[in-house]
Amino acid sequence: MGLEFLNWLAVGVGLLGKIPAEIGMTAKVLVVDADVRLRRALAAELKELGYSTVEAGDGEEGWNLFCQQEPAVVITDLAMPRCDGQELLRRIRVRSDVPVIFFTAQGSVDAAVAALKAGADDFVAAKEGGAARLVGRVASALEGRQDSPAGSPLGDRIAGTSLAIQRCRSRMMALAPLRVPVLFLGEEGVGRSAAVEALNELSSGGRARLATLRCEGWKPGLGFPRVEAIHLKGVEKLSASAGAFLVDRIQESERGGFIEGPRIIASAHPLFGSSKTGAPGVELRQLLGRLSIEVPALRQRPGDIPDIASVLVNRLGRTLGRRVTLSASALEFLVARPWPGNIAQLEGFLERAVAFSREGLIRQGLLAEIADEENEGIPSLRRHRQAQEHALLLQVLRETGGNVSRTAERMLRSRSAVYRLIEKHGISLATNR
Repeated sequence: MGLEFLNWLAVGVGLLGKIPAEIGMTAKVLVVDADVRLRRALAAELKELGYSTVEAGDGEEGWNLFCQQEPAVVITDLAMPRCDGQELLRRIRVRSDVPVIFFTAQGSVDAAVAALKAGADDFVAAKEGGAARLVGRVASALEGRQDSPAGSPLGDRIAGTSLAIQRCRSRMMALAPLRVPVLFLGEEGVGRSAAVEALNELSSGGRARLATLRCEGWKPGLGFPRVEAIHLKGVEKLSASAGAFLVDRIQESERGGFIEGPRIIASAHPLFGSSKTGAPGVELRQLLGRLSIEVPALRQRPGDIPDIASVLVNRLGRTLGRRVTLSASALEFLVARPWPGNIAQLEGFLERAVAFSREGLIRQGLLAEIADEENEGIPSLRRHRQAQEHALLLQVLRETGGNVSRTAERMLRSRSAVYRLIEKHGISLATNR
C-alpha cells in the first residue's frame, strides 16, 4: 500500500486516541503485511493504544506466528508473497474463530465479497478511511462486542446476544460502509425490514432517505424513487422482466463502483428463488446473494427473547405513554413459549400485554391469560407456515428436475440444508425428476 496509505493513517491517528486504552491492555494483535513501513506504522499506533503487537511480512510467516503467539486479533493485507491473505484466513478458520480483519488498498467489491464469505470479520479498504475505523473494529472485537452499544440502530432493532445474532450484526457493521447491494434472508416476522432500516442508518448516520419498494407487482416502467437507498421488499416476488431490469441496474452500478444511483438493500424469504408470482432470474439471485445476511428465527436463539421482549415493551410503552416492564417470571414464560411467527408474533402478543397491564409491571398471570386466548390460533399458524415451506420447496425441486445442487443454488442454501428440508417434509426426489 505504501506512502499513500501512510498519509491516510496519519489522518486517522487523531481519532484513534478516542479508543479507551484499557480495551487494548495486554491484548495481542498480529499485523501481517509485506510493506514493512506500513506494517511498522500500524503496529506503532496500536502499541500507543496499549496493544501488544507481533508482525509478519507475508502469510506464511503470519501463520507460523499465529500458531506460536495465539493473538487475539489478526490484521492482514490481501496480496502477499508465499501465502496471501485469503490462504492465511483459510488456515486460521480451520483452527480458530479469532477475529480476522482485512486492511488493504485492494478495496474492490469482489475482494470484499470473497473475504467476508471466507469468514473474515471485516474488510476495511484504506481509501475508505480506514485507520480510525480499523482500530475501532479491533477494540470492538476485543471487547467481545460485535455490535453497536445499546441505543444504536443495531442495539434497538437487532437485540440479543446469541452467536447467530452477533454474526448478523457483525456482517451488518462490515458491510455498512460499502455501497454494494445487500440481501437480508429470513422467515416472515424475523425483522428483515428492521434490519434493512438499521443497516441504512448505520451506513449514513440516519442521513440517507430509505424508500421501501414492494416487489410483488412492481414493473420496470414504474421506475425507482429518487432517494439515496431503496429497500426491495420481498424480492423473491419479482417478475422475470423486473428481475432482468434489476440485473442490468446492478451491473451498471458495479461498473461505476456503486457511486451512482441509490444503494440497493433487498430482503427475501430463505427459499428465495421460487414464487407463485414468478421468480427472478438466477443471475439476480447470484448478484444479490454474494453479500447476504441471514436474520435468524427466534427458535434458533431463544436465549435472546428476554432482550427482544424488553426492547419491544419499552417501545410499545412509549407509544401508549406509559412506563412498563416485564417481571422475571413473565420473561421465563416468554422464553418457554414457542413463537412460530417470530418477532412479529411476539410483538403482537406483547402489544396486548402492555395495553392490558395496570401496574406498570407485566406479570406471568396476564401473559398466561393472553396465551389461553390465542392457543387455538397457534397450531393453525404453524401448519400454514409448514405447508407454505413445503409448497415452495416442492416447486423449486420440480423446476430444477429434482437436482439438489441447482435447488440449493436457487434457494441460497447448502446442499445439506436442502437435504434436511427434503427429509423434514417427506419429499421423494424420484417423483420430482
